[in-house]
Amino acid sequence: MAGSRAGAGRRGAGVMVSGAPHPYAEGAPDRRYANPDLLPTDTGEFRWRWWDFAAIWVCVSWSLAYLMLSGMPGQDRFTWPQTLLICGIAQVVVLLPSFLVEHAGDRYGVPFAVFARSAFGVRGAALPALLRFVSACVFFGFQADLGVQGIQLLTGGLGDSDSGGFFSPAYLVFLALQLWIITKGPNGLRRFADLAAPVLIVGLIVALLWASAHGEGPVLPEPARPIGWGADFWLAAAPALASATALFAAVGLTVPDLVHLGSSGRRAEGSGSRLGVGLLLPVLMTGILLYTMALMSMSGYGRDGYSGSLTLHALSGMPGGSLVAATMLIVATLCGNLGLNLVSAGYDLSSTAPSVLGFRGAAVLAALAGTAVAWWARSSSAYEVLSWASLAEGFFGTVSGILVVEYWIVRRTRLRPADLYRAGGPYWYTGGWNWRAVVAFLAGGVLAVGGSSEGAGAGADGPLLPFLSPLDDFGWLVGLVVAGGLYALLTLRGRPARAGD
Repeated sequence: MAGSRAGAGRRGAGVMVSGAPHPYAEGAPDRRYANPDLLPTDTGEFRWRWWDFAAIWVCVSWSLAYLMLSGMPGQDRFTWPQTLLICGIAQVVVLLPSFLVEHAGDRYGVPFAVFARSAFGVRGAALPALLRFVSACVFFGFQADLGVQGIQLLTGGLGDSDSGGFFSPAYLVFLALQLWIITKGPNGLRRFADLAAPVLIVGLIVALLWASAHGEGPVLPEPARPIGWGADFWLAAAPALASATALFAAVGLTVPDLVHLGSSGRRAEGSGSRLGVGLLLPVLMTGILLYTMALMSMSGYGRDGYSGSLTLHALSGMPGGSLVAATMLIVATLCGNLGLNLVSAGYDLSSTAPSVLGFRGAAVLAALAGTAVAWWARSSSAYEVLSWASLAEGFFGTVSGILVVEYWIVRRTRLRPADLYRAGGPYWYTGGWNWRAVVAFLAGGVLAVGGSSEGAGAGADGPLLPFLSPLDDFGWLVGLVVAGGLYALLTLRGRPARAGD
């Protein structure tokens, strides 16, 4: 599958453009570490603009907002400004390092799994890539189950949970839709997102107008026992901030893969990636969080369920309301699941075996792997998904910390892209692995998740390392600081100048 795009001229993902070799792939890259999908993007096919990113974020934000609010500890005691503040802090904490990492994708046009080779080694980058692949498969299963509920709502219960589980006709239909879009490559996702976002926006407006005219609750939530702004608020905000950070952590490491699709290389300083990610993502996320709180309040809907059932409840009594709710859920879940899960998983898995798997084949395998966890998603609540996310977030933090140090401090934003695809170059280290990055990754990960009960396994009475429990609420930040600091210490002490310095 890796060679499916080779020699396709303009469609070759940067291998050839009108017969000219790609400017960042001087010399033949080693086929063991490169395929057409992983090479730097510099063709019109992949030139995403800011509105393409905005379309993705609209769909992602709507799915993420309700999951975040429904799983936030103490949310029923926070006023709406307090909730926005907590979510805003979580965005800054996670997305700032993510923006620093995505600079490489924007400047050099490489996906995350390839950029990670600069720090972990050409072979060692498989470690963070597979971590992110597993996470994407878990969230794929959870999101796919939401899409199944949308199809059941649209069709009047096609293949409900009592008649086949995730092998039901509804699941197979939703899986087929995802595979149909993703096998068209990232450009297929872009086209679908550009169509899905306007449909979702119209649905959001209809739901809000109907709820405001027929709802019985206040416009924005007013907790019965508000917590105030004193010390009690900040104590209660800590676990809430941790849960919000856990969800943003998963988003943060997927951003570079989308950003590199908007890159046009060094020759263009004003790519749509910077506006589409640096500004639109937090603005849209904050706006849809506020919208979701208003819809929950006016419709009187609680914290259980999912975003589709919230919309269905808000539209109750409206002719065609179930059709509108189902359509919104299906298009948003398709777009979000593809953009945040299958795209990243496809690049990650392809990067571990480039000569065997191209992006499309790897994305299909990721969808099948995600299907394996769909049953768990069907029987799990938002709290259980957040628990798993809390475990993964610490390791995501370690990867972000290492890459930020490597790219901004060690390399000073200068890379040799061609050497990311070859053995024996500056990114080969020892046998293709950089032991410094591995040590920092493991040390930061242990401190980040060792105090978590989830880290001890299902059914455990307590954390694996109880003395680390105080760090549990801020696993992502602990992983970021510890791994980044240790990597800087190991790398900068007595080491000669690096490539590109």
